[in-house]
Amino acid sequence: MCDGFGLAQFLKTMEEMIGGAHVPSIQPVWQREIFNARNPPRITCSHLEFEDVPLVSPISECSNMLLDPNNHIQRPFFFSLYKINSLRKQLPPHLAKTCSRFDLLAACLWKCRTIALNLNKNEVVRFSCLTSIRTKKEEMEKLGLPLGYYGNAFAYPAVMSKAEVLCKSSLGDVVELIKKAKEQVNVEYMKSVADLMVIRGRPRFSELGNFIVSDNTRLGFDQIDFGWGLPRFAGAATCFSMIISCLVSLEKEGEKGISVAIAFPTELAVQTFQREIDRFKITSSL
Repeated sequence: MCDGFGLAQFLKTMEEMIGGAHVPSIQPVWQREIFNARNPPRITCSHLEFEDVPLVSPISECSNMLLDPNNHIQRPFFFSLYKINSLRKQLPPHLAKTCSRFDLLAACLWKCRTIALNLNKNEVVRFSCLTSIRTKKEEMEKLGLPLGYYGNAFAYPAVMSKAEVLCKSSLGDVVELIKKAKEQVNVEYMKSVADLMVIRGRPRFSELGNFIVSDNTRLGFDQIDFGWGLPRFAGAATCFSMIISCLVSLEKEGEKGISVAIAFPTELAVQTFQREIDRFKITSSL
C-alpha cells in the first residue's frame, strides 16, 4: 500500500488533523499506474537482488540457520554521531568527503557481520539497500512522480562479493560497493523492476547470503507529534525478518546517534560481531 515515505506522509496528515487542520498540507495522490509495466515488458537492467547466488558446498551452518526465522537472535547497537565521524576519519580523503552516513555504517555493518557469520570463504554474500527514487530529484521529475504520491517507490539494488574477499577488504572498498548499489537506481532501473515483476511472476528477493539495510533516519518519524510530544523512539523495534535491518535516529543519554537492530544465528556470532565493531571503537550495545 505504501512505503516508508508514504507512511510518514500519512502520519504527518494525522498530526495536522489532530492540530485542527481540515485538509492535508500535502494532498495524497494514488496514480499507481506510474509504475505499470511497459508494453511489451522488458528487463533492461541487472537485478542481482532477484538472482540466485551460486551454491558452494558446504554451505556454512550460519547461512542455513539464518534462513529459519525461528533461529535468529536480534541485537540493537547504537552509533553516536561523534563515533560515526570518528569512523569517517578511517576512510580515504575522497570517500570521507563524499560518502553518506548510510554508506559508512552499512559498509561497516556488512563487513563485520560477514566476518561474524564465519562463512565458507567461497560463499557469495549480497548487500541490498532499500533505495527510493524520491531521494533523487532529477529521476523523480523524469518519472513524473507527484509530491503527494504515497505508494511504493523504492527498489532493492544489490551488489555481491565472495565472503573471503569482503572480509579482507578495507572499509573504503566496502563503502565503494555500497555506493555502487545505490547508484543503480534511476528511472530506467525502476521501469526494469516493474517489467521483471510481470515477466517473472513477482519473485521475492533472494534471502540466501543476503543482508538488506533500510535507512529510516530521514523519514521524519521522530518529528511526528500527536499532542503528547515527540517520540522517544520512532522506527522498527526489531528486524523485520532475519535479514532486514533498519537505521533509525535515536538519542541515548543525551547523545544523538543511529540505532540499528541486526539478526544473528548464534550468540557466538553476536560476540564476534561486537569484537569486530570494537576494532573500529565506534559503538555500544543498547
